[in-house]
Amino acid sequence: MPKNIPSLKPRELIRILVAGGCKFYREGKGDHTLYIRYVEGLKRVVPIDMGAGGFSPVYVLRIFRQFGFTDEEIESILSR
Repeated sequence: MPKNIPSLKPRELIRILVAGGCKFYREGKGDHTLYIRYVEGLKRVVPIDMGAGGFSPVYVLRIFRQFGFTDEEIESILSR
């Protein structure tokens, strides 16, 4: 499991996800925005709550996992 995952605001998380290869997909319901990432030919779509004040480190890791990032990829993206 990656260490030193910070708590992030939604805009900061989006910036990191885009740097990792995720792309905007569409607006969701309410404050949610959907982002997409292709992993081994599979499409992964994950909603991000843009109205949240901040995400805990556990929640940030959960989002990375839903997108299919490996531990090495997560550490690489967060170290940029």
